[in-house]
Amino acid sequence: MKNACLASFYCSVYSDNLVIPVMKEHNMPKADFVTSIVLVLFGIAVFILSVKMPKMEELGADPYSAPGIVPGFLGGIIAFLGVVLFWRSLRQGGARLELSGEKWAAFFRDNAYRRVLLTSLLGVIYGIGLLGRVPYVLATFVYVLVFVVLFEYRQDISLHDQKKMLFWACIQAVFVSGIIAGVFRYLFLVDLP
Repeated sequence: MKNACLASFYCSVYSDNLVIPVMKEHNMPKADFVTSIVLVLFGIAVFILSVKMPKMEELGADPYSAPGIVPGFLGGIIAFLGVVLFWRSLRQGGARLELSGEKWAAFFRDNAYRRVLLTSLLGVIYGIGLLGRVPYVLATFVYVLVFVVLFEYRQDISLHDQKKMLFWACIQAVFVSGIIAGVFRYLFLVDLP
């Protein structure tokens, strides 16, 4: 096992082909500062969207059985804990990010962070581009298939030799989309778009 530092923000531990990013202790307040902002924004967005969910009062349902109650509560908790983390990071000097072009370049060159960005991009494409525009089962099938293929594909091996991976990616996509749709429809009695 060997260590290699990327810029001065993260070090990575290499073991065989696995890269594990390891945060340096003195940079934790900076990471907490950025994370807290993301958590507060996410929590507020979840809370606002949960308030906009249908109340079901016009159907005579109990107001406490509205579908937005639990997400709103969780969004509020996430936002509150994000604020707590924000204040703690400020007290520890987390607002001094000391970002430079070299650090940004190192960030985008590291494979682990590229994978995080790719995962985020695929999630946004799935949530905004596919859901609601095409049937749920098809959208989820495409999302899972593309996700598995992108993360399992190896450039050093020909596509012909990766037929097994493509086959299993299709099998996973079929099962995941079918099982999730079935659970929501028959167990939770929720029709997916």
